[in-house]
Amino acid sequence: MLRVSYNGQRKYKSLGISCSEKQWNEKKQEVRLGHPMALNMNTIIRSEIDKANKYVLSIEGKEVYSASSIIKTVSKTAPTTLTLFSLFEERIDFFTNTTHKHNTATGYRTLLNIIKRYTKNEDIELFELTRGWVKDFKAYLKTKYADNSIRKYFDNFKALMNYAVEHEYIKESPLANHNWNADLNCQTRKRALSIGEITTLMQYYYNTYGMLGLNERPNLEKTKVHYWNQKFKPRGTTKLTPIDAEQFSLALFLCSYLFQGLALVDLAKLRRKDLKIVEVINEKKWMKDAAEHGIEYANSNKEVTEYYEIYTQREKTNHPTRIMCEVQTLIPYLNPFGSCINGCEDEDELEEYVFPIYDKDNDDEYVKFGRMNYATYLVNVNLKRVAEKVGIGGGITFYSARHSYASNLYHSNVPVGLIAQNMGRNPADIETYLKEFDKTKIIAANEKAFVTGQDEFRLAWEEQKKKQRNELNEQKSNPAQMQAPVEKIDRKESLKRLKEKIEQEFLKQEQEENQHEQNEKD
Repeated sequence: MLRVSYNGQRKYKSLGISCSEKQWNEKKQEVRLGHPMALNMNTIIRSEIDKANKYVLSIEGKEVYSASSIIKTVSKTAPTTLTLFSLFEERIDFFTNTTHKHNTATGYRTLLNIIKRYTKNEDIELFELTRGWVKDFKAYLKTKYADNSIRKYFDNFKALMNYAVEHEYIKESPLANHNWNADLNCQTRKRALSIGEITTLMQYYYNTYGMLGLNERPNLEKTKVHYWNQKFKPRGTTKLTPIDAEQFSLALFLCSYLFQGLALVDLAKLRRKDLKIVEVINEKKWMKDAAEHGIEYANSNKEVTEYYEIYTQREKTNHPTRIMCEVQTLIPYLNPFGSCINGCEDEDELEEYVFPIYDKDNDDEYVKFGRMNYATYLVNVNLKRVAEKVGIGGGITFYSARHSYASNLYHSNVPVGLIAQNMGRNPADIETYLKEFDKTKIIAANEKAFVTGQDEFRLAWEEQKKKQRNELNEQKSNPAQMQAPVEKIDRKESLKRLKEKIEQEFLKQEQEENQHEQNEKD
């Protein structure tokens, strides 16, 4: 207890700490050093006395004060009697029921259970948490967990202690002013697949499930290595969808790659209404046709490709992301889920999720959290099995799709700013002068993620076509059957004709507008 005496008035304040009479030094007014928590308790006592003295000095001769007013002032930041376990439960309840951040709540719950094992389920007061206690706890963690796990535990522990300081439960965090991760080796090898390995996975998918992804489910006993797992009964089924678990996992992985490295949680929240079909004109061909044959010919012979255009916001960073992916390319991977969009869907169908990870009829956050955890486990298990079958070593996880997309574009000399934008990162963090790239550049960048988009492949392909044309010309022995040679038009002449054609179009349009205005006046 802290006692304040002034003008014959006495007031008391509980400090939330106590010791036996034998362990109290009456003369020095402090806990004897024989007490195991003497240093911490004496620090609290001196801090409260200093606070009272500072208050009195600050108003001496300026204001009237009393024992009551002094106690009232020092009580504003009184040490809490909250225990460590109860503080954990307070934050877990907040993340579970207020913000619905179940992943964060799970992280706190995991750390709390570890601390309970460390203390043998003995709760402790917050003021008992010292740097020495934290150091001993870290030594305990080092004997049981990997460095990356320890780093995550300490990130949560630090956040918890900062919260306690902000709410004046404690005066200072025992983790402050020290880098607890300095001796941890947290470097992880991020597995990025080459374009050749991505192509191998695509080819395996086509061979197994067909070019449309609708082949009958293969006989797992005869065609695949039999992996028994209690979670999948019978083997190959899932709790999310009746399709083959391997196809489910591989289709999601390849969709992530095609959707510019979109994370699994971001794929899961996509609804059919988010997929907009847009037509993209081959501008190079249009310009070439316009220069050689005129605008009318170019407009009537446009080469148009359908793309899915998706605007979404990343769950992790809340950064807006624009995705462009060719419709034809996605058909084999969306067909198994019945998620191909043709523009004829009704409103209820458009509210369906693209991938059967979440259920639109049960959007409870805790249910979604459980389904996401199951999907993550399911996908990673099956991806490793597929990798073994096709001879891809090193082990892959779902995150490999995101890292592979970034790596393959980077090594194909795609601008870093465009890669960052495509993946939902902030371009300003990389190169602040970069402007937003239009959809044609996004599409061109995405082509670099395929073997057919590599310069070496295109050169070889053009050489092959040229060789075939030469062979075809040699086979044409009858000159009468050959088409008349196309008149050669030099660049200057073609530009001149294009300019004249454009001027004629503008003149014609202006005359029609003038005629329309004249008719209205009449």
